[in-house]
Amino acid sequence: MKTTGSLVDTSVWIDFFRGVTPVRAFLNDLILKNRVFICGPIFFELLQGIKSAEERNLLKDGLLSLPYLEITFKIWEGAASLSRDLRAKGVTLPLTDLLIGQLAKANSLEVVSLDPHFDQIPDLIRHKP
Repeated sequence: MKTTGSLVDTSVWIDFFRGVTPVRAFLNDLILKNRVFICGPIFFELLQGIKSAEERNLLKDGLLSLPYLEITFKIWEGAASLSRDLRAKGVTLPLTDLLIGQLAKANSLEVVSLDPHFDQIPDLIRHKP
């Protein structure tokens, strides 16, 4: 499956903002190519960890400049089905990862993440920076 861009998970954004050189270079390249998308669960996870209002405003402005993907009823339904199928196999994933994975699949996006949970989602393209 050919992807149209990347949904960058919280784990990668954290390393990016901490200045981890290989991650920062990789993500900068994706951003310059207009291949990075953001969604509610990632936005939430990043904002909840910010301590100052100034940092929060900078982060919010930067992230909201990226294309934003809404989680529709169809995505919720797909994530529930995905969760049910995985649980039948003995695999339980966090709700945020299920939503991110389903959103990526529905929009032909890869997930860029350091989190091995995404390896459990069938037919998902995951890239490690």
